[in-house]
Amino acid sequence: EWEERQKTRADEMKAVSEALAVLSGDDAHDLFTRTFNPSFLQRSSSSSSSSDRRSAASALLARVAERLHSPRLATLAYNLKLDAFTRVKKAIDDMVTQLLKEQEDEVKHKDFCTGEFNTNQLQTEKKERTKEDLLASIEDLEMTIDELAKAIDELNAEIAEMQVQLKRAGEDREKENAEFQTTVADQRETQKLLTSALSFLKDFYAKKTALLQKQEPVGPPPPAGFETYKNNAGSGGVMQLIQQIIADAKAMEAEAIRSEEGAQKAYEDFVKETNASI
Repeated sequence: EWEERQKTRADEMKAVSEALAVLSGDDAHDLFTRTFNPSFLQRSSSSSSSSDRRSAASALLARVAERLHSPRLATLAYNLKLDAFTRVKKAIDDMVTQLLKEQEDEVKHKDFCTGEFNTNQLQTEKKERTKEDLLASIEDLEMTIDELAKAIDELNAEIAEMQVQLKRAGEDREKENAEFQTTVADQRETQKLLTSALSFLKDFYAKKTALLQKQEPVGPPPPAGFETYKNNAGSGGVMQLIQQIIADAKAMEAEAIRSEEGAQKAYEDFVKETNASI
């Protein structure tokens, strides 16, 4: 559109300049001087020649006006047939000045439009780059979201597994503690029973020994085949065995207590670490 307007403007100015050249030549100037000089108004030949010159210039402007669809050139061509040389020349000069002014304004407008276009182009490119950066950021964030979602699913699965392990550890601890309570109770009851039995044996043999030491033989000596009553030789071994069993029961009780304490501490540590991990 800009090139078309510039071409039309140039053609219009060329036509006006040609018309002005026709009217500004020395021959035309002399002719118009003679034509419009009062002393030569009666000379028909000069008047006819002037009319021909004006008609030629008017026809030139009319053809260009029709080709360029220019109302201003058409008006100027019409006025050229009617007006005197000075007025026509002034009109042409004014038109050339106006055309130059319009051309200058169009150049300024074009420069303004070009500057705005370049500015818009730069802003568009900048926004496109920003858009590309944002799209890349969105893509990275979506990948990060997917990775985090997978990590969360894995962590949830690990938490669920740890909770299961924690529950099993609690159940196992309850069973172990129940077994510990039973073991300790059994060992203590064993110690109690054996201590009671050992006490009876000790009392019995202690009293019997004292009685034998004080008793003196009465009457005739016992018949052949009878021996003096003595403590059972195996009684000492039985009591030692009972004492050994009691000592073993106490050792088992102590071992059970240590094992229980260790198992309880390990369970508490496991619970603490698991809860911290969760």
